[in-house]
Order: sequence, then C-alpha cells, then structure tokens
Amino acid sequence: MNIELEPLPIFPGNANENARGERKESRTENGMAGLLPVLSGRRCDRRESRAEKGVSHILEKVPPVVSVNRGERKESRIENGAPNITGSVSPLHSRVFGMRERASRQLQNMASVNGSKPITEPIAVALRRIVFGQCPAPIKAEYFSRGPGLVFREAERDLGYALMVSHAAGLPITNSLMMALQTHILRILLFDVRPSRVYQPDPLKPSFSMQQEALCTAITDIIWTAGGCQYGVLCLPHPVHTHVEESDHFNADGVTEKLNILECHNREELQYFVRRNLFLFQQDPGPALLLLIYSAVLARGIDRIAEDMGTRWITGTNSFLTSLINYSGDISFSALNLILSGRAASYLHNGTHIQEDKDKTMIAQHGIHARSPIGLLLWMRTEEKTAAYKLGSRLKTPVYPIWLIIASEQSGVLFSDDRDLLRDYRSEIRFELHYYTSSHNQLIPAVLVVRTKLALEVSEEDLALPTLDKIIRTKWSGARVSWNGLTPFL
Repeated sequence: MNIELEPLPIFPGNANENARGERKESRTENGMAGLLPVLSGRRCDRRESRAEKGVSHILEKVPPVVSVNRGERKESRIENGAPNITGSVSPLHSRVFGMRERASRQLQNMASVNGSKPITEPIAVALRRIVFGQCPAPIKAEYFSRGPGLVFREAERDLGYALMVSHAAGLPITNSLMMALQTHILRILLFDVRPSRVYQPDPLKPSFSMQQEALCTAITDIIWTAGGCQYGVLCLPHPVHTHVEESDHFNADGVTEKLNILECHNREELQYFVRRNLFLFQQDPGPALLLLIYSAVLARGIDRIAEDMGTRWITGTNSFLTSLINYSGDISFSALNLILSGRAASYLHNGTHIQEDKDKTMIAQHGIHARSPIGLLLWMRTEEKTAAYKLGSRLKTPVYPIWLIIASEQSGVLFSDDRDLLRDYRSEIRFELHYYTSSHNQLIPAVLVVRTKLALEVSEEDLALPTLDKIIRTKWSGARVSWNGLTPFL
C-alpha cells in the first residue's frame, strides 16, 4: 500500500502575527489545531540542540552560494502560494506514485528538500575530483544525467526482486554498481527483520510496495553505513535552479551544479527523505547512481575517502592520483567497497598491507578491516590473474550468503535464501544458489545446485567449466555445479 504524504506548507519568516492567527484558526476549524507548530518547534529544537553541541556540518566550512534572483523567487512564492516550476519529469514517476499532473510532482520535490542547502563551488569541485579524478574534465553523460534508473522488474513475478538493467551495453562500472545495490536489496528482502517489514510469503516475488520499501531501505543503509551509522547526507538535484556557475575550476555536468545537500543526524530522518524523493532515483535514464555515490562520499567525508583509497593530491596535474570512478568505465573496487561495506578500500585482502614502491617508499594498502555484510567473488580470465587480487576471507565469507560477482567486465549477484549456509558446515555439503546477472537478458530464475563432497568423474583438464563454476570454486574448492537444465550464460 502506497501512502502519499502531503508536503508541509512553507511559511515565510517575516509573516505578521495576524496572518499567523488566521492560519491557526483555520487549522482549529479543520481539526488540525497545533499540529504544524509542534512539528516546526521540534524541528527548531533539533537544530538548536545540534548547534549547542558543536556539531560540525560540511557546509559550514565553505561560504554559501547566494542566487541573484533568490529574493525575487521568494516573493513570487509568497504571492502565489507555491513555486512556479516548469520542466520535464520521467513518466516513471507517474507510474510509481500515481500522480497525473507534472506540476504537482515537482512541487512535492521542492517540499521534500526543504531544509537542504545549495551546493557551493568548493564542494562541487571536491566531489568531482574525488569521484572522477579531476575537475574541470570532459563529461560522459552515462555517469551523470543519462545513467540507469533503479527500476524493478514486474512485481509478484519471477525475478521480481531484480533491478531491470535497461542499458544492455552499459559501462562495466555502472552495471557493477547496480549489482552492488542489488545485493543490499536482496539482503533486505531475504533477511531483514525490522518490525516495519510487511509479511511476504515469497520474498523473491515481492509486491510493488515491498520493492519500493526495499529500494528505499537499501539506499538509506548504504549512506548511513558510509557515515559510520551516525550521520547521513542526501544529494538531490533541483529541477530548475543552478547553484554553481561554470568557471576555471568547474564545468557543468547537468547534475552536480544543481544539487541540494541535506544533512541528517538520525537514520529515520534520512529514510524519510529518501522515501519522499525515491522517484529521483527511478528516473530512467537519470542520475540515480551518481546521487548515491555523491551522498555516500559526503556522508563518509572526502578526506576519509581519499585515506581509504590511499590516494594523494597531485598539484601539477590538479587531480587525485586515483579516483572512485574512471572515465574509461572500468570496474572500480573502491566504489564497490564503498557500496558494500561503507569504506572505499582499493584492495580486497584482509586488513592493511605495507608494500614498498619503486622508490623504496613504504605504502599502506588498505583492504577490508572487518567481516563484510555482503561478499564478493571474482574471476579475471585466469587463475594467476585472479590470485593477484588476493581476495580475503572477509569478502569470501560474509555475514549474509550474498555475493557480488565480478567476472572480468561482467557482474552479477550470487545468493542463497538459507541463512545457515555460512553458519553450519553441514549446510555446505549440498545447497542451492540463485544467480542474477546485469550482462545477460535473463528472463527466468537461474537456480544452481552445488555439491562439495561429490568426487569428480573427469579430470579438470578435460572439463570445460563455465566461468560461474570457476568463481564458485574459489569459495568452495572442488565443488560440482548443476545448472538444472539451463545453458550456462557466464
């Protein structure tokens, strides 16, 4: 069941007492006496409490950008009672939320980001540099306004849990980020035990409302975990206004310069705003993945992201040595680890390794510092290349039996609905694994049967193993995999 929340009216700060009295009498007559003042008062109390405790905000460190016509727009809103907004919105929003009028959709967007602050040039430049390496730089639309939307397959059907990959020839990094988000959706559908969860007989055939709630919770969890489970930031693009103009330090990309940044200090508040603006993540094509990456980066902090990656600033080229995403579209384990576990580690081994570079300088290579909630398995064409990544046990044996699969430039998700699979060794003798891929037009579920105690009837040299079988054997050595009559597609 979808619940539409009516946006709270935004009252100008200079309203006189008579107007305030009239509004109060109107609310009393409609049975709503005192509701909005209480909410407003609580909101103010929270802001004052944070200010008294000396909470550091990312936006207080840089001067705000003041739009030239902001005063005129404010007067227009006061006179007309609502912003005058024009523009285009994806038809998907109408399908998801059942709203017919384009203006009302954008008005709700404006109300949902109330309390946010416009992005400033220093933050915009810093975001682009840590995510893409440098700014200004050439713009690739697939990373910004023309990326894949987070749209599910048909509800209550086979593969109803899966995000639909509409870009068949998508970049490897965008496909892998989609599948990383898919792992969290599966974790929520299969193993989430929050009291608010609605009973669902088959979590792999979720209802429409369960799809939306799982996506909302997954986005919230990724951002909140990146902020150390204490802080969250939500980046939302303004439908009309541009806050940062082009300069010698910044070139427009269609998204970054329009961002409103909303800071949240409790998880419920963050999830509320994600839910209110979920349609922005479902525009296809749209900036969904960029908004998720930007939000996670600001929640963790740009300096900490750079520390996670072990990168450094190069003054001569005015760029970072490494970045979360490269313009070639190759898979980035820093970006994937940020989505999977909240830390942008560049390496897959356990802990931190100290290596000597060519200049005999000791370099710290940061890997996975704790058992990851979601796992990762990979195959890079040969055993030698795969072994070079030194994949550690904290990704091979995660908390939940869900793994992001990386096979060279392809990606997918391997998972089990049996939580005991990684708790009891007896469950690993014979078990089933589901596989969903971003690189294949998969129409039916792929359920594999894995046996780990069955003697091989033919030698390894004579057996042409599918790639997915090889990946499974990096976790369960010598395992035999049955595709249940399906033709292996990985």
